[in-house]
Amino acid sequence: MKITLGGRAGSGKSAVGKKLSEMFHLKHYSTGDLFRILGMEKGYTVEEFSKIRAEEIDTLVDNWAEKIGKSEDNFVMDSRLAFHFIPDAIKIFLDVSYEEGARRIFLKPRASEKKVESAEGLAKINRERWETDRKRYLEMYGIDVDDLRNYDVYIDSTGKKIDEVITELCRAVPALRKA
Repeated sequence: MKITLGGRAGSGKSAVGKKLSEMFHLKHYSTGDLFRILGMEKGYTVEEFSKIRAEEIDTLVDNWAEKIGKSEDNFVMDSRLAFHFIPDAIKIFLDVSYEEGARRIFLKPRASEKKVESAEGLAKINRERWETDRKRYLEMYGIDVDDLRNYDVYIDSTGKKIDEVITELCRAVPALRKA
């Protein structure tokens, strides 16, 4: 079983991905983790690296996801674009309001992310980053991450705990009920 989890910052992609991988004994991959590692190796925060990243970095991350999709089975990958590079996966989009996503991230900051003064400021940064990335994906690949037709399942995680999202996923995806 191949599962891709796309979605906005703070929607729970990583947390849900890790939980699914534990529940169903699947490997867990994250293009966000790879991107953060690459940025930190070069001395950048995620925000700085997002602004200056070159096409070769995008290509490196995207090729990594595509290679895993072609060579492996039984994994969960949280990634904004994995739905595109792993077409035979169950494609899930986790949404969240910018405000709640920022609040979640603000309460559990990562070392790789720029320190911000408030969740409100982070919501603004996340909205701008989503739009910048969305436009880049349209230019590079001709795909719109906001087009819900790209996904098999849509879940809005706003106001929900991880276990509630997992329960919704298990109801929505027959393969998860059988696993």
